[in-house]
Amino acid sequence: MRSIRLAAYLVTTAGMALSTTQVMAQTPAPATPPAAAADDIVVTGQRASLAKSLEIKRDTIGIVDAISAEDIGKFPDQNIAESLQRIPGVSIDRVNGEGRGITVRGLGPEFNTVLLNNRLLSTDAGGRSFSFDILSSELISGAEVYKSSEARLQEGGIGSTVILRTARPTDRAGFRISANVAGRHDNTSNEVTPFFSGVISHSNEDRTFGVLASIIYDKRISQLTNISTDGWIINQNIDTNGDRVRDTRGVSLPRTVNYTSTRNDRERIGGTFALDYVVSDELKLTLDALYTQQKVDSRTNQLGYYVDPDRITNATINGNGTATSFTVLPATATSGLASDNILSTSPQDARTYQIGGNLAWTPSDDLTVVFDAAHSNSRNLSDQLFYVVGTRQVGVTPTFNLVGSDGLPEMTNILATNDKSQPRLHCCSERGGRNYDTINQGSIDGTWDVGSGILSKLQAGVQFTNRLKTTVVRESPEPLGCFYCGYLATAPGTLFSDFSANVQGRDITWLDYDRDALVRYYGSAAAVSQVGGTSQSAIDARNRFLAVYGGNNNSLDPIDRERGSGTVRENTYAGYVQASFQGDFGERRWTGMLGARVIHTNLFATGYSVTLLNIIQNPADPTAAVPVYSPTVPVTANNNYTYVLPTANFRLDATDKLTFRLAGSRTLTRPTLSRLGLSQDFVFRPPNSNTVSGGNPFLKPFLAWNADVSADYYFSRTSYASIAGFYKKLQNFIISGQQPEEYFGLQFIANRPYNAQDGDVYGFEAAVSATFDFLPAPFNHFGGAANYTKVESSISFDPSLSNQTFNVEGLSDSANLVLFYEDDRFQIRGAYNWRAPFLRQTFGPQSQPENINSYKQFDVSASLRLFDQVSLYGEVLNLTNQKFRSYSRFDERLITLSDQGRRVTVGVRTTF
Repeated sequence: MRSIRLAAYLVTTAGMALSTTQVMAQTPAPATPPAAAADDIVVTGQRASLAKSLEIKRDTIGIVDAISAEDIGKFPDQNIAESLQRIPGVSIDRVNGEGRGITVRGLGPEFNTVLLNNRLLSTDAGGRSFSFDILSSELISGAEVYKSSEARLQEGGIGSTVILRTARPTDRAGFRISANVAGRHDNTSNEVTPFFSGVISHSNEDRTFGVLASIIYDKRISQLTNISTDGWIINQNIDTNGDRVRDTRGVSLPRTVNYTSTRNDRERIGGTFALDYVVSDELKLTLDALYTQQKVDSRTNQLGYYVDPDRITNATINGNGTATSFTVLPATATSGLASDNILSTSPQDARTYQIGGNLAWTPSDDLTVVFDAAHSNSRNLSDQLFYVVGTRQVGVTPTFNLVGSDGLPEMTNILATNDKSQPRLHCCSERGGRNYDTINQGSIDGTWDVGSGILSKLQAGVQFTNRLKTTVVRESPEPLGCFYCGYLATAPGTLFSDFSANVQGRDITWLDYDRDALVRYYGSAAAVSQVGGTSQSAIDARNRFLAVYGGNNNSLDPIDRERGSGTVRENTYAGYVQASFQGDFGERRWTGMLGARVIHTNLFATGYSVTLLNIIQNPADPTAAVPVYSPTVPVTANNNYTYVLPTANFRLDATDKLTFRLAGSRTLTRPTLSRLGLSQDFVFRPPNSNTVSGGNPFLKPFLAWNADVSADYYFSRTSYASIAGFYKKLQNFIISGQQPEEYFGLQFIANRPYNAQDGDVYGFEAAVSATFDFLPAPFNHFGGAANYTKVESSISFDPSLSNQTFNVEGLSDSANLVLFYEDDRFQIRGAYNWRAPFLRQTFGPQSQPENINSYKQFDVSASLRLFDQVSLYGEVLNLTNQKFRSYSRFDERLITLSDQGRRVTVGVRTTF
């Protein structure tokens, strides 16, 4: 019966004909499934997807959840992260309204190992966590999330191991072409952009040779707005009665008040290639390749007000010590509050590829040896602009208030925000970086099917992984960045134009400008002559600026900077042994698995050491300072560690429909690569926001002892109910230790990572999925799924404790609900996703906690089969236009309230 289902199984992803997801060759043989009635056989559509996902879950000894091509292709999701969030216990973080990283059972992206076809995939980000926003769901045929570990699985995932799979050309015989063409509308920009995906595959009739290639093009244009504060500065002394005496202590103030509009032009291109060649009954060769690139042209216009505690008066303070209102003393020509017209960019030029080869040798019926090798490479280039032109608030008394149900910050009693006669040059610079990640990996795995006794299978293998992460920091050379800090030069009105936006319900107009024209004016005699006086030191400063400006091609273009740059090279060696067992308790069938994985890690870090020689404060701008550094000196460091990771899994098939599972393991997650570097960096924002940060190559890995238990009841091949409990005892947790340090009379908060604390994470998952085939028509065409995850920790965040240095970040409850209707021609599906409030990071903006409000999203998709080979479909993502909100410590301390955007897609899928 199972072979009939597999042969008949057909799903489509974006119009592609894709086969069932293949369970890894090393997976222990499943127990024989119970007999099913003929009407349980599922061959097409969403029921086929549910059947395959449930088959993977049922056949695995440990605890795993899966989604198949129908799930991915038919969800209105832009990338694979948004598809994975439908799995119990999985939630996601969004950037610009798109899923980027996954959190599994409360453990964030860095704690989840992501493999593509069982191979580690490089990432364009600074750490280890994979950025899912670069990977379109149309390139993936299936995904499995292993929540309990096995010795054969690559280490690194305390939270989970996620295995993404691409389609195989020999899954079906013959020649096939599929395509999907669509237009997507984003309500934030009111733009319609194209989407296209296609696949071509061919296999001979006996499916011993086949090739497959796929391609995807996806463009999105959004215009997202937000109101933000850049965090809150704490423990300030404030005047509350207008007598200019700072008589109230321990007050928290917004660092800034910002109104922001960002236009993002995102273009994603990707493709896969696969080749299968069955040389003989003993030998099979496969080749896989993936390429994906994402380019983002991002331009931000921002109106900002930078708060200086020394100039605040008549403040109102609530019971949490939060300033809910205050006035700002009028500015003078040389000091006081300014309205900043900020132009910045945050481009992305990311590219990732992977190529891998696999040789499966079966010298006998009971022995298989698999050789695998892969190479993966990623890079991200991102030079960013950040320019500020400001207008001093002379002659007015600006007033700050938190208003509305969301407690939005607002500045009133201010000068006209688009007055072109007032702007003065202030700062800043162009900066950016280069991230490169290269992974070379090889493995040998052997599987021996022992026989029909209690010991059913033996597996063993070795693996080697070499990873090189390189970070290059770029910045405009000094003194270009802060030569005009303090609003030291007027700018002609001809440089500016009006920029208008509706920012979270507020119609605002402020100043826009062309970066190239502004940079030319930066280096003009008219601008430079306004800085300093007639003293020799002022003349020398102007001449130095002009010399550097001219030597930098009359620009503020960034150059590579040794300080902050470096590499981390990591070699890992692993070996494992795993045994599978089976037997009977009377009429009850049981299967088990015992194993251990031994890993050795060798890390080599390089960087540059620098000494801070002096800090020159700017008398025209008390919030700016110029550092003086010694020449850089190369430095290196080594770190090595070895661990044994035992695993145990047990499954009892109590009846044909009821299964119990129990699992225990020790797992490991290596420190994120960005924390292992030797770099040290200073940020100068006197008087209250100076920081110094650095890495630590001697960090130990995170460790966890895990226990899992579950009970699953299978109503049919497409319906089940499940409940699972989990417990994780975490060790070697890495925290950013904070302590005050003083350099040349200025106070800094030093942030450096170290291993410090242990903690527990525990909770449960409940899930149900059903198709109503047993009901009379038309109700037999309905189906649905729901799940809920509860996560707790022994260490809870207490907003009243200002000295709390460690929390398990990202913990939150989550829930999903999916309902669908499907017949021979028409299908419609609605999906609801909810994530409870959670602590994103203990040390966020201004070194204070960042919390995320609860988030819920509704998605809808529908399709109509016009002909045998053609379907019309539509999708709506974020139907209710849900917004994203974050805050610092207490709810009234808003960090940001931003759009996510509603996206509507209409397209045609076809298969020939």
